[in-house]
Amino acid sequence: MAERAYDHLKQMLVTGIVTDQQWFPIDEIAAELDTSRQPVMDALRRLSIEGFVEIVPQVGCRPRRPQINEIRDFFRLFAEGEAIIAELAAERADPNVVLTLRLISAQIGALSQQPDEVSGRSDLYRSLNRQLHAEMRRAAHSPALAEIVESLGDRSDFYIACFKDKVFAPNLKIAHAEHEEIIEAIAAGNGRKARGAMKKHITATEQRLEESLR
Repeated sequence: MAERAYDHLKQMLVTGIVTDQQWFPIDEIAAELDTSRQPVMDALRRLSIEGFVEIVPQVGCRPRRPQINEIRDFFRLFAEGEAIIAELAAERADPNVVLTLRLISAQIGALSQQPDEVSGRSDLYRSLNRQLHAEMRRAAHSPALAEIVESLGDRSDFYIACFKDKVFAPNLKIAHAEHEEIIEAIAAGNGRKARGAMKKHITATEQRLEESLR
């Protein structure tokens, strides 16, 4: 039950359902999961150790508010990890995986044409973006590396979730163009270009996030 609570709470964090201005409704979450408070509290303590949650004694638990330097340092690491994934994908991807990448990217392209006020636009982009990057990790044929970078992806989404309507929604066309550049390099088997394009993409995301934080 603690593992189930952990997964549920992490989804709340990475999708921005609960922000740093809110306290986790522990009793409501326990009722939703049909469990006692204890597994929920165990999961929150684990998330606190991992740096996602702040526990205030006698008050409650809420998402941490990241600092600019923390975000900067993290995205330097994340960019390197994703860049290696893209490079390996260019060296190892088969045509079927490239086709899957193109299909997901096409969905993102269609989404980018929708008006900014369309409900759920940012959340749908996040889902498609995670699918796209997950396919690239699969194409790299390096399970250990993919697992590490995937966990970093959770933290990236957590940071972005606080500002998703400012980071995602206004930049979908730019992000789509960046994805297309990465996919073309992977399809061409150009590892150096794929690596550079991915690093530029992740760095641009960090810069947009930093501007929103300011």
